Amino acid sequence: MSASTPQTDDEASRRDSALADNIDRKGRNAYYYAHAHKADGPVWDMKPEPRLLKTEKVEGEKEAVVVARPITDYAWEDQDKKVKIYVMFEGVGELSDDAVKLNFAENSFSLTVMGYKGENHKLTFATLFANIENATAKKKPNKVILTLFKTEENSWPCIAQGTPS
Repeated sequence: MSASTPQTDDEASRRDSALADNIDRKGRNAYYYAHAHKADGPVWDMKPEPRLLKTEKVEGEKEAVVVARPITDYAWEDQDKKVKIYVMFEGVGELSDDAVKLNFAENSFSLTVMGYKGENHKLTFATLFANIENATAKKKPNKVILTLFKTEENSWPCIAQGTPS
């Protein structure tokens, strides 16, 4: 009888695998060498029931993205020190004052009308013809009037350098 040495479970399982045996015999020249990679994930416990592998804490909630229809129908008027933009909305005066929001910068503005007939509407000019120093929005019964106050008194042949976005 020959003396046998105790083998670990890893050695026994490797010996039982034909793939592992091929790699052991031929080393890096084995055809199946590339398949010797072992997954780093958890080992399957052979039970069909799902189990929780890990939990992660999620930081804060993401803000909801507001989808708005673009406003493409408007009129405008160039005056000496200001430009007025008229956006027609039948019955917009019934909305709350918070529903009409105007954001502006030195060379751009964005008007958002929230909840008009169940939808949000937006008029944005990313690059105005010239700089502005202030902007206001007034809500009337059937329209919104934007007033852009120019930094320099000059004539604007168009509202923007390009098309509205």
